[in-house]
Amino acid sequence: MEQVQVDKSAEESIIAGHLWIFSNQVRSRPAGLPDGEVVEVTNELGRPLGTGYYNAKSLIAIRLLSRGKVAVNERFFAGRIEEALKLRARGPAGSFRVVNSESDFLPGLVVDKYEGQVVVQLLTAGMERLKGHIIAAVRMVLSPRAVVLRNDSPSRKEEGLPCYVEAAHGSVDREAVIRVGPLRFLVDVLSGHKTGFYFDQGENRLLMREFSAGKHVLDLFCYTGGFGLHALYFGARAVTFVDTSAQALDLCRENARLNGLAGGAFVRADAFTFLKEATEEYEVIVLDPPSFIKSKKKLREGEKGYIDLHKKALKDLSREGHLFTFSCSYHMKRSRFRDMVRIAAYGHADVYLIRELAQASDHPVLLTIPETDYLKGLIVRVNKR
Repeated sequence: MEQVQVDKSAEESIIAGHLWIFSNQVRSRPAGLPDGEVVEVTNELGRPLGTGYYNAKSLIAIRLLSRGKVAVNERFFAGRIEEALKLRARGPAGSFRVVNSESDFLPGLVVDKYEGQVVVQLLTAGMERLKGHIIAAVRMVLSPRAVVLRNDSPSRKEEGLPCYVEAAHGSVDREAVIRVGPLRFLVDVLSGHKTGFYFDQGENRLLMREFSAGKHVLDLFCYTGGFGLHALYFGARAVTFVDTSAQALDLCRENARLNGLAGGAFVRADAFTFLKEATEEYEVIVLDPPSFIKSKKKLREGEKGYIDLHKKALKDLSREGHLFTFSCSYHMKRSRFRDMVRIAAYGHADVYLIRELAQASDHPVLLTIPETDYLKGLIVRVNKR
């Protein structure tokens, strides 16, 4: 294993519990080191700090896999997947996120289980290079009938990697039916968002039980209907589903039919335009948009977008309605997200914080890696003046 020497700041970061080493923290490395190569990381005195993989094309030059010297092979990945299952206190059955990248000490790797099928995302050059070991470990631990590689994330381009989707094992069912909580969902494992479904909102969707009975609910950025379908299941009198994707709305309709749920209206529209042109009020509005803030440089622009979105949503909320609102960007801090709602309500509404929300437990937050705490959510009660 080749050695890469890092500076004091990187050493301190590793001791503190982080797994990233940036390019300006690398003191020396062998010439011609291939991107994605597994390396031993040492400090300035040559003391071992751990095992990771290197990529000269990335700002994050090294992602640590272990704080010791280990052989990174099929057995290594199988052990990490088993540890991830223990952390989630569950066995391999069902549908959930099995591996959540840095949260499970496997930076650059995502593994989602959809009943008998497993979807794997390799987001970095290091994980792409280790693909064979990963697939073998997934098959060993989870025993899936099919494995899909969803390597179509835009983040791969930053690693100098091509994007592709392929079946790595077995015969893939493009549309899988999974059970999440009390409902069943059709999931497109080959072309749906991310790996096909957002498991990170699983526990938050169940909160519709407390707020939706007898209410007219607006589910904006609804995708395949996670929040709105739970609202119908828990007794909402009507739900309006809004998304720009015709494919997502088709799946949403089918999911309603699959669960025997009536009372849904499905609208293909831009969320901002829909709110601006809306002529009725809703007693519950759910805002679960894609990330407005892809990088720290986009923070100010993203904040403006959130304020505008909240202003429009508050206008269409009933006098004593409830707003579920989310940001999935790490760069949006929790206190600042509260500010977005407060600023939007300035002068015309009092907003009461009912509950703060986070990602589901199968997307664990590792406190030593702040970037793993990405999903922020608020439930607020709005009293219009």
